[in-house]
Amino acid sequence: MIKKTLLRLFIVFCWLLCICLALYWPKISFLRYNNNTINVFAWSDILDPSVIAEFEKETGIKVKFNYYSSNEELLVKLKATGGEGYDLIIPSDYALGNLIEENLLKKLDKSKLSFWQTMDPRLLDKFFDPGNRYSIPFEWEIFLFAVNKEYFSHHRKAPSWKLVFDKKTIDYKIAMTNDPIEATLFASFYLFGPVKTLDSARASSVQNLLSEQKSFVEAYASFRGDYFLSTGSCELAIASSSYLWKTFKQFPTIGFMIPKEGTFITVESFAIPKPSKKEALTYKLINYLFKKESILAHFESFGFFPATLHPLPNVNLSPDAEKLILASKKDFSHFHFMHEVMSQQKITDIWVEVKSKN
Repeated sequence: MIKKTLLRLFIVFCWLLCICLALYWPKISFLRYNNNTINVFAWSDILDPSVIAEFEKETGIKVKFNYYSSNEELLVKLKATGGEGYDLIIPSDYALGNLIEENLLKKLDKSKLSFWQTMDPRLLDKFFDPGNRYSIPFEWEIFLFAVNKEYFSHHRKAPSWKLVFDKKTIDYKIAMTNDPIEATLFASFYLFGPVKTLDSARASSVQNLLSEQKSFVEAYASFRGDYFLSTGSCELAIASSSYLWKTFKQFPTIGFMIPKEGTFITVESFAIPKPSKKEALTYKLINYLFKKESILAHFESFGFFPATLHPLPNVNLSPDAEKLILASKKDFSHFHFMHEVMSQQKITDIWVEVKSKN
């Protein structure tokens, strides 16, 4: 009996140790590196390794990476550590707003940014960071309806969110985003337009709509909607432009629509955690990443649209890409920024109910 108790205690201790290491490893490892190292916390597919290697070669500054797979993971770790151990992070718009509210970020010194005058003004001074006091937009993408062009050429339907949510309109299968924040926001937009928050009655309507939608969802796939289209498993997929760009080139049968009511964009921005003591090195990296060669390399590698306008004359844009990147002020006003329309707990509760529904 005593052996079993000791074994259980040992297992619990091992699990607690693993959790603590996951949360605090950046803070621990930070102490192991010299003063010429920057610790970056980022998405795994947002910074080109070849560009980083060139930066390290030219400056002698070492860039060490830690990766997260969602904004929620970023928020949990930043809150748990207070941001200590990180010198640069790349949150999305709504997550950036949460970090600012938690007082976890340093204010920017724009005098140290050599490129600021070239920034796309459409991406500046947004609700999640008024005046861009804490953040520098780096890249952005737009949510599109990727479609089987042959199917929709024979079934003429107006580009609308009805193609995703209206059971009277849908006679095909779709690939729906697997991100609960995105899903609830899209459903809310379809039902109520561009509202900021939902009360409990409207939140229930969103849940009912997503539950009803499930009958014609082939798969929930945030990153592989193109796969279901290319294999003929569905006729429409909601996906971000960066994941679709190469697909359009590889599969001429796949096109895209922008719903007439408008759609959403998400912006990835640079920010410096408050405890960082390496601002001088971090600003060197940020300035390097905004060089024309870097911007072009990132666009070619990942398909994210640049947040700065100066390299565009050097980019061989397709007509479709040009239409999106250089959208007029009027057209861009129909692109809404991502945000949470209810608490994270409520979003999670709704998503669990929807995904568990038979």
